[in-house]
Amino acid sequence: MLTYLVTLTIIVDRAIYEPHLPDHLAYLAQLKAAGHLLLSGPATDRRGGFVLLQADSLAAARDLVEEDPLVARGLDSYEIREWRITEGQPQQIVPSW
Repeated sequence: MLTYLVTLTIIVDRAIYEPHLPDHLAYLAQLKAAGHLLLSGPATDRRGGFVLLQADSLAAARDLVEEDPLVARGLDSYEIREWRITEGQPQQIVPSW
């Protein structure tokens, strides 16, 4: 599988956004259970977050991201970039690497 870094950006008022966070977190749990999610978390500026995931192709990664409730409901925009990790020890972060 290939590794993708996803940047999510909130595009609506936080008062509209926040009630949808439980659905987003549940979806991330599904991705983790399926072996796609490596890491995720909010940006400290509270304007979005990041997801590191694995998928067979860019199209497959896009499908996974577009099924996220925050994206599907038009609350987040996103950017996906394939990330070829060449330095470091990712297995220290993700033991199954």
